[in-house]
Amino acid sequence: MVLEVILSVVLTACSGVLYRLGGMGDPPWWKDTKVRDLGVPACGIGLLLVLDHTQPWWTYFLSFGLAFGSMTTYFKGDGVDVKWYHWFLVGLAFGVSVLPYVITSGHWLGFLIRTLFLSAGITLWSEMVDKDWLEEGGRGVLFTSTIPFLLI
Repeated sequence: MVLEVILSVVLTACSGVLYRLGGMGDPPWWKDTKVRDLGVPACGIGLLLVLDHTQPWWTYFLSFGLAFGSMTTYFKGDGVDVKWYHWFLVGLAFGVSVLPYVITSGHWLGFLIRTLFLSAGITLWSEMVDKDWLEEGGRGVLFTSTIPFLLI
């Protein structure tokens, strides 16, 4: 139990840092968006594996792939400012990314709570926070810190 709490805190913090690093711009390599796109899902799905490794391996693999996809878009076109509804879709995609895990585990209530929380939380956080480092880091923290909801 203590180890799970420690890993939750460490992976959540790493997720926030990796999300921010991936949004910083041009190389070096640690400023590339793939640091976010691969790193944040690795932290989140890694935490899910720590908390519940009882499901078939492919559910974690597919959830990782969907989480990767959710990190790569703001659901808008080039040159378009991100609006609140884009952030809502980002949060929704973050939540839905674990659907393969939920289908096999049956944790539908936790999935619903997490998805609603992320949809609202990402929207409010992204609209209300003005500092880039805090806004981006917060989205990474929200993605991973809400993983324990999936056990409900």
